[in-house]
Amino acid sequence: CTGFLVCKRKLDSKKEALLILSKELDTCQQERDQYKLMANQLRERHQGLKKKYRELIDGDPSLPPEKRNQVNLAQLLRDSRERVKQLSEEVKDLTQRLAEAQGDNKLLRMTITKQRLGDDEVGVRHFPAHEREDLVSQLERAGLQMEEMENSIKALTDELQDVKAERSVFKEKADRLNVELNHILGNHESRIIDVDALCMENRYLHERFTQLQEEVTLLKSNIMKYKTALERRKNSSPHGRSSNTPLTGVLSPKQVQEMLLEEQGCSLPLTPQSISDLKSLATALLETIHEKNLVIQHQRHTNRILGNRVSDLEGKLRTLEVSGLWSLPGEPMGQATESVAWATPYVNTALSVCKEACFSILQATT
Repeated sequence: CTGFLVCKRKLDSKKEALLILSKELDTCQQERDQYKLMANQLRERHQGLKKKYRELIDGDPSLPPEKRNQVNLAQLLRDSRERVKQLSEEVKDLTQRLAEAQGDNKLLRMTITKQRLGDDEVGVRHFPAHEREDLVSQLERAGLQMEEMENSIKALTDELQDVKAERSVFKEKADRLNVELNHILGNHESRIIDVDALCMENRYLHERFTQLQEEVTLLKSNIMKYKTALERRKNSSPHGRSSNTPLTGVLSPKQVQEMLLEEQGCSLPLTPQSISDLKSLATALLETIHEKNLVIQHQRHTNRILGNRVSDLEGKLRTLEVSGLWSLPGEPMGQATESVAWATPYVNTALSVCKEACFSILQATT
């Protein structure tokens, strides 16, 4: 029953739409007849005006030629002014009719679209109401984004050109600084000073200086600890380690071995003095382990610095090898001599760094 009512309502809406379309068709036919009638009237008027124009051009044969020309020109001017007025009024009328026709066409299209897609009371719409508007807005946003991206690409291209120009300027400046520095330091052709190498050497020396400062701080703390232990030894009784004298924070390996042998030979009595001795022994051992850990960490940091230094020197030697200023054994004599003269400082630095690395590894193992 519900489906029948829905179909009936759809049929009624279709009938109303057909009636509207038939009315619109009748209106259009009437307008067509009116336009045809207007066209015929304009054609007849055109023929009459053409006839009058010919009569004016021919003129009255009874008048002299000068008077005839004056009469013809005055008549033509009056007729042209009247014609201009008529045409302006007709243009206004036609413009108004065109606007009305466009409005009617728009309304008719909206009605046909409604009937095709359905209404809220008839059925569900198959398409969103503002789909086309959304697509147009998305297209406009995409166009704006494309323009912004083009502008950003242009800006980045200009920035890249500026960076390239700045890089070339800095490169020329570095070359000039190398030449000036070599001239100041004696103008040795066998060894040309490089600013990059000096900066790298300065960075390495700064890291080594920081590392040495940390090691000096650690050594100072150990010295203060040993001084405190010696002062406690001096202030204690001269009879060795008695029951009234607590252990100091610094113990030699021999003292630790003696204490462990004593504890293995006989069990210590549970007295406050023995407990404090054991606590002091444990504290001393923990401090010694902590010191060893700090030494190992410093050695690792030193090895890391030396490794970075070696990698920098390897990169520098590789650059010299690519540029033809350094080569492996087996090269021609003249070119090899020049290459060795250029790269000898870097090789000497690399050898010294390797020696320092070996020395630090030996210290870490001991």
